[in-house]
Parts: sequence; C-alpha cells; structure tokens
Amino acid sequence: MKGSLQLATVTGIPVKIHWTFGLLLLWVAYETNKVGNGPTFVLVSIGIVLSVFLCVILHEFGHALAARKFGVKTFDIMMTPIGGIARLERMPEGRGQEFWVAIAGPVVNFVIVGLIWLGFILIKGETFPIFSLSFWDFEQADSYWKVIMLANGYLGTFNLLPAFPMDGGRMLRSLLSLKLDRTKATQIASYAGQGIALIMFGLGIYRGQPTLTLIGVFIFFAARQEYQTLVRQTRMNTLKVISLMDPLQHLLFTSQRMDAARELAKDLRESAFVVWSRPGIPAGYIPRERLLGNPPPLPDSLIDAWIIPTPYAVPPEMTAGQVYNLMQHHKLPLVLVFDQVNYIGVVYWEKVVALTKM
Repeated sequence: MKGSLQLATVTGIPVKIHWTFGLLLLWVAYETNKVGNGPTFVLVSIGIVLSVFLCVILHEFGHALAARKFGVKTFDIMMTPIGGIARLERMPEGRGQEFWVAIAGPVVNFVIVGLIWLGFILIKGETFPIFSLSFWDFEQADSYWKVIMLANGYLGTFNLLPAFPMDGGRMLRSLLSLKLDRTKATQIASYAGQGIALIMFGLGIYRGQPTLTLIGVFIFFAARQEYQTLVRQTRMNTLKVISLMDPLQHLLFTSQRMDAARELAKDLRESAFVVWSRPGIPAGYIPRERLLGNPPPLPDSLIDAWIIPTPYAVPPEMTAGQVYNLMQHHKLPLVLVFDQVNYIGVVYWEKVVALTKM
C-alpha cells in the first residue's frame, strides 16, 4: 500500500503502518489536551491508543499464523486509523479452514483478556466480575491494564458479529459452505452483513455516534464488494478461453513493408496484431503503438524487423482466470489459442480484463 512505513518483520511477515495513522494520534492528542489535565494525561492517552493497536496487530497475527497452517501466505499486516489488515494471498477454501482463520483473531483478544485477568488475581490478589455487564464500562476502568482488558474484550466480541466480511461473517460463510456452494454461502453471509450494517448505521444516527455510523457504512459496502468479487472470480475460474477468443486474421506477414502493414491495420482496433511468417505459422506480434504510432516506423523497412517474436499460445480448455494471470504477469496484449494441431484463435487483453469489471 502506498504511503506506508515498514516497522518490523515478525515470523517473516512485514508489519507496516499507514501515514494516516499519525493523524489519529494527533487527533487523540488534541482531544485529550482539551480536557485540561496536562501533557502527562495526553501522553498516557496516546500510550493507551498505541497499546490497543498493538493488540490489533496481535489479532491480525492470529489470522496470519492460522492461514499459514493451511499453506496461505500473508503479504503483510497493515495498520490504519480504522484498524489492522492482514493481507492474505487468498482465503483458504478447504472444508472449515476459513472458520479457523477467522476465529483466530478474536481468540487472541480473549487470550489477552484472560492473561490480564489472571495477572490481577496472581499479582494483586484482585478479582473482577468479568462476566458482569457493569464491569464492561470504560468509565469505571481505573487503571491502564483494565482499559486494555476492556478494549480487547470489545475487539474480540465485536469481530464475532456475523457481519460479513468481519471475522464473524467469515465464520458464518465457512459454516454455510459445509452445506452450500461457496457463492451461495457468500451471498447469504453478505446479506446478513448488510443487514447488521444497516442496524449499526441506524443506531449510530439515533444515538449520535458517528463512528458507529461510519462502521455501518463501511461494512455495508465491503460486504457487497466481497460478494461481487467472488462472483467475478467464479466466472473467471469457470469460463474457458475458447469462449473469449476471436477468429484469426492472416493479415500481416513478415515479408510486408511497414507502410503496407500500416495501411492494412489502420482501421482495426486491436491493441496488437499477430504477424505470420506464412498462413498458420505465427512469427510474433506487433503492438498497435509500434505499427501505427507517430512518428511512423521507416516505411520501407520490413515488418519482420519490428515484431516481438514467439507469441504465447494457450490450450482452449484453459480458464479465463489462468489466462488473465499469464497475460498480466508477462504484460501480454494477446495470446494465441492452440489445440495441439492448429492455431484456432486469438485472445486480447482488453477482452480478458473486461471480465474482471463485470
């Protein structure tokens, strides 16, 4: 993510912080300074915020390490003013695997709650009515450790709400996937998440809590985006490349001069053109900007001198998703389709990438 600073690498996972996180600390300093309790109170407040976000990082490491157990890599953990994000290369799709990855984060928070609670008992000899609702009132917290304990309790509980794509929503999808296909399970979890988001939005408006309102808005659109993304991924992984290919045009040959090739191709809209050594035998391709660019190439030179040789060829049974990854990785404007005997078509990048936006 642009505008981020890497703080450390832990168990092979980079931990980064976005520059906007500094704005949160400035806001905390400003608001606590207005209370008028002096700079010590401001520093303590900032320390509490940093401590809570350290717990958020541990929460994200819960997800990351659980995902690693299922062979899923974590690119990094990013801290932002609205929380942490463990960027997994993918969500594991094995039976029940997403459930364990999702629940691992809140479990970390509850473990922190338990450790602090035990610490008070063993070190200070104090006990708290931890299961009493009155205990979970921030205004009654009279020490740093009680605040951290309460914060982790709320973080763990809030993330268990079945509001997809939060942890609880992912757990719900995983359980639904035991009986339903993944797309249908995601749709139901998404609707549940949007329903809870609307309740949050309404409560935020009613109680005058803008943070809750913003969280509701975020969850609502994130739930919809997750479902739409899965629908696109499903389409990309099921649609065969033969459905995307265009017929071959034996229009440009290596023996042609550039001025003749420009004249033949000027009315076509493709971003690149296949160039043939003879019908059925491709020599390479030439990008549109190279053939029709301004200033034009030497008109008397042969097109053979300007082509990019050896175009990629893919089998007709390859999926659109596989072709997309191939073309994106190698920055290819086109690939040929080869059925082990003949070249039967061509697939253009524009057509493949359009599928990702539908």
